[in-house]
Parts: sequence; structure tokens; C-alpha cells
Amino acid sequence: MTTATENDEMITCAIDGGKCHSIRLYLRENHPDWTVDKYKEEFPGQPVLSERGRQAALRAKAAQDRKANVPQPGHAFAFAERPLAEIFGLDASTALSSTGNPIMLRCLSEHHPEADAYMNAIDEDYVFNIDLVKKVCLGFELAMNVYLWGFHGTGKTTVLEQCAARTGRPFLRVQHTGNTEEAHILGQYVVKTVMVDAQELGPDGKIHLVKKPQTVTEFQYGPLAMAMKYGMIYCADEYDFAMPSVIALYQPVLEGKPLVIKDAPIDQRVIHPHPDFRFVATGNTNGVGDETGLYQGTMIQNAASYSRFHITEEVKYMDAKQESLVLRSKAGLGKPDADKFVKIANAIRESFSKGELSMTISPRELITAASLTIVFGNNPELGFRLAFVNRCSRVDQVTVSQVIQRHFGS
Repeated sequence: MTTATENDEMITCAIDGGKCHSIRLYLRENHPDWTVDKYKEEFPGQPVLSERGRQAALRAKAAQDRKANVPQPGHAFAFAERPLAEIFGLDASTALSSTGNPIMLRCLSEHHPEADAYMNAIDEDYVFNIDLVKKVCLGFELAMNVYLWGFHGTGKTTVLEQCAARTGRPFLRVQHTGNTEEAHILGQYVVKTVMVDAQELGPDGKIHLVKKPQTVTEFQYGPLAMAMKYGMIYCADEYDFAMPSVIALYQPVLEGKPLVIKDAPIDQRVIHPHPDFRFVATGNTNGVGDETGLYQGTMIQNAASYSRFHITEEVKYMDAKQESLVLRSKAGLGKPDADKFVKIANAIRESFSKGELSMTISPRELITAASLTIVFGNNPELGFRLAFVNRCSRVDQVTVSQVIQRHFGS
């Protein structure tokens, strides 16, 4: 039943004196041959919305804007097949299948606009481990989940990034810590201010359309949902740093099933994986705990979570020849000095494996030491000290310094 207060809030139709909140709706029901534009022309200055009608129109417009801002599912990317050897600049004989034919890979293009920002640059100086590249690309081609683990600085994440870059796959990398929560991965509600159309009465007595700020709450997708919608490679970096209860949310996704975000609005709740979505992860352990004492903060993980990775590979240090090539490529060392650096690194690693040192040196630190050596006028002892030795215990510093001096002299 209409109350007196409600009647007072309504506006009067200038055609027949009827009461309403919206002239547009009133005309549609009672005067279908009239339009709002014709009404405004015939009765200039007459209101077309009551205050209640104006608020309802604003709510409808905000809802429409939110719906328009919901990312739409990506389309399957275009692709062209190319030989693996050509893509990675390898000798053709090293990239053959078991039947002796060239290994062919799909190189993607025409990405969804949302995915373009996650394309990595190709590093032309990157030295590839051919065997590891084949395993990673197999995962990409066959939609298999890949987990790489091993010592820090061995290039676990970098090989994934470069394989993605050279095959045209957007790559979204997410760091995990002990404080990572489900909302950081799946998404959460955020408050934001948007400019919306509003009508207000101007000094001239006429209704004007203006822009006004309005605070709205909307659900914002997290990185996993984005990667699944737009066909990106999702890299769960430092996988073993996260709480096992958080890692468990990946399980249906690792099985190829849709992601269900229980807190999201109904129209955003279920994310079906894009045909080119891939899941990869890296860690310093294989989920059973840190056996070295180097990686504080890593956690023993649930075996069920790790069992869903199709390919698990320990990324070990490169062989001496390959590591020397990396130093020459990345730091600009000559071959004799690069070979010495690698010998020092391998001596340190051997001492670590025997329990004689509490710290080992990674290829990353070795590259930094080589770069600093050149910066400081070919001073390898200073380069090693700044990049690695100063982070060792005082006892280890003496041992490592002696190894360096044996190769470069005092």
C-alpha cells in the first residue's frame, strides 16, 4: 500500500498528473507513444526522477559497471609449431625425439590483452641445460604440472621463465612465504572509488548529468584466477615456504579441475582453466624438509600436494664447461679466468658436501663475484669477498679465502 510519505517523495507526470518515481517507466506503462526525450522537449525543467528513483538508477548503473569490469575468459591463443633446436638456438642433433625427428613445440601468439603484460623478455645470453629444457617444454606441451627443486641460484625459476618467453607463453610468478594466505592467491573484496553518472538540479533549474565519485566494493581476482582465465603459466615460487594448509588449495587445479572461489560473487565464483593455462612451481626442497640447514623457513609439506606434480626434477649445479660459458656470457670473463672461477666454486661445493663448510656457493653468487671482479679492476679476491665470503661464518671465511688464494695467488 502506498503511504503519504511515499507519495510526497514521488514526482508528478506533466502529461496526466500521475505520481511516479521514474518518468521513463511511467511513460512506458501509461504513454508508450512518448519518449523521455520528447517529454523533456515538451516540458523543459520538469524532473524525470524522484530522489528514490535517482538512487535506484545509480545502484543499477554501479551494478552494470561492476559487471562490465569482470574479466572475460580468454580465448585459445594462436600458435605455430617450430623445432625446439631453432627456438632455443641449439644444435639440431641435440633436440631430436626418440624416433630421430626434430622435437616440435608450439609457439603462442595473439594473447588476451590481460596476459600481454606478463610476457618475459628473451635473454639471448642464457645458457640452457638441454635435458632440463626438454623436460620443462614437455610439461608445457602436454599440460603437465612441473616442480623444480634444488639449491638456491641454480636457475630453477629462470629456466621456466626463459622457456616460457621463447615459446610465447605469458608467465605469472607468485612468491610464497609463511604469511601467504588463500586470499593472496584466489582474490578478495576491495573498496575502490569510481566516477559514476548522476543527475542534479543546476542553478538554472534544469537537471544536468554530472560525474560524481562513488565508493563501491568489488571482488578482485587473485593471480591464480587471472592465470587460469587468461591462459598464463602460473609459477608458484618458493612453494615449500607456504603453509601446507594454503598449498592444499592448489590440489583441484593441479588435477585440471575448475577453481572454485567460495567467497566470490556467484558470477565470478567458478574459473574454468584456459586451454593454455599451465602450473609450475619451484622450491629449495622436495617437500620432505630441509636436509642441508641452509633453508630456514621451508616447511615439511603434505605428500598429497606434491603427488599431483607430473614432473619433479632436482636442478643441480651445471657441469664445469657449461658454468664457464655462463660466466663468460653474463660477466664477460675470459676463458682462463672463467675456468678458475668454476674450479673455486666446485672446490667450495665439494667441501660443503663433505661437511667441511656450512655454506655453498651458487651460480648466481659466482656470476656476481665475476662481475665485481671486473668492476674492481680484475680483483677476484675482492669480488668473491663481497659476493660470497662475507656471508660465511668466520671459520668458513678462512677456508674459502685459502681456496681462492690457491687459484689466484695472494
